[in-house]
Amino acid sequence: MKKEKLIKFLNNLTTAKENREVMDWLKKTGSEDHFLNLLEKDWNFGRPAKVSHSKQQQILDHIHKSTSKNQKVHKGKAIFHQFLKLGKVAATFLLLLFSVYFLYELGFSKKGEPILAEVAPMKIQKSTAAGEKLRLLLPDKSEVVVNSLSTLTFYSDFGINNREIILEGEAFFSVAPDKEKPFIVTTGAVATTALGTAFNAYSRAEGVTISLTEGRVNVTKNAQVISLLPGEMALEQPNMASGLTKEKFDPVQMTLWKEGKIRFQSKPFREILQTLEDWYGVRFETKAVDNRKVTGLFNNESLEDILTGLSFSLGFEYQINEKNVVIKF
Repeated sequence: MKKEKLIKFLNNLTTAKENREVMDWLKKTGSEDHFLNLLEKDWNFGRPAKVSHSKQQQILDHIHKSTSKNQKVHKGKAIFHQFLKLGKVAATFLLLLFSVYFLYELGFSKKGEPILAEVAPMKIQKSTAAGEKLRLLLPDKSEVVVNSLSTLTFYSDFGINNREIILEGEAFFSVAPDKEKPFIVTTGAVATTALGTAFNAYSRAEGVTISLTEGRVNVTKNAQVISLLPGEMALEQPNMASGLTKEKFDPVQMTLWKEGKIRFQSKPFREILQTLEDWYGVRFETKAVDNRKVTGLFNNESLEDILTGLSFSLGFEYQINEKNVVIKF
């Protein structure tokens, strides 16, 4: 991390994106030592000559009020070394201390209070395990249904400075309207931008699919932009050099998963087992697989009920042992 960016951060001159970069960097091994060495040099070089003892105390008193901590404060270098001993637990407090010091050089407000740096947005992640689904109401009143084995990542300033989300896996978004802040979902190299709409986003190893059910969205990859209308989807596959493609889709079929329904349309049995593993959080064991294609709809049914139905049509036996399922033909 460049010193110039850290100094900008301490002086509250960084953008929201730069704030995140600095906070993410501070979490990495060794970054704290580099950061503290920088602060110590600036402390030793400039602080005593520029800030009187009474003003030092005024800054520190303000920090205590802001952090609700009642730690004893010493003069000069002792301040730095006392907080240094606290290690990672006191990293945030130490950051506030030196942020105020650098910001003090910009002047005090009319009331004589020092200007405090804006706290950098914190990363928030919501994940689902195999067999789990999650419903979220975001701060902007948008709703998200997260499918199993998926992760949503956003920051604590979501809905304030931006509406940006990173998705790994699958989720359905019902986006609250906001003309000033577009709703942006990033899935790998693909970004989907909406103002107020509903769409399904899928991002796994086999590629990315954005399926629009309501409103309108723009889907971008590099310089390519595709506009979608309801019933249209954009596809990106890792092995396709052409980038994004547009196709029609069945909205009912695409969003059945969020209602707890599973539908197989001429799907090979091996792929059905993979779907059931993700849906119910189990693992299948089978030496031989009849790979005939299956069509069927299951509505919030148990794994045992589904396997019973499939076993009649495909002619196999099964045994469920907690999270392990053995199938014999």
